[in-house]
Amino acid sequence: MTLEEKIIDELKKQNIAYDLVEHEPVYTNPAMAEALGVDESETVKSLVLKTKEGKMIVLVLPGNRKVNWKQAAAGAATKKVSFAKPEEVSEAVGCEVGCVPPFGHFSTLPIYMDPDLPKKKYVYFNPGVHDKSFKVKGWDLRKLCQPSFI
Repeated sequence: MTLEEKIIDELKKQNIAYDLVEHEPVYTNPAMAEALGVDESETVKSLVLKTKEGKMIVLVLPGNRKVNWKQAAAGAATKKVSFAKPEEVSEAVGCEVGCVPPFGHFSTLPIYMDPDLPKKKYVYFNPGVHDKSFKVKGWDLRKLCQPSFI
């Protein structure tokens, strides 16, 4: 089962309405927002980070936000977090850096989310590929991710 199929399966299981939008391949949130014709804050940035102890986590932010490293570390109850290496990301979540979805990964990773995302009417995220995006209600994303908030 592909990552996209796994995500669709989860959306259906939880009875969550979604749209799947195909677009040209995008590799950044500004490009994704432009391709979808939405504000960058409505796109989802899912970053795989590694704690000082070597544990991997997923940090889910609005596309226009930058990582607050101290806040991310405090939220994950560690002293320091940094980006996981691309090969570690691929192994843990089942796709390459730049199209990591906020949930549905191949391994179970703790998810930490910016509290502004569930307040958005709709949000858009990549399903493990660069040329498609899912559109769901912000509140439904929270339901799907079951995150801790930072």
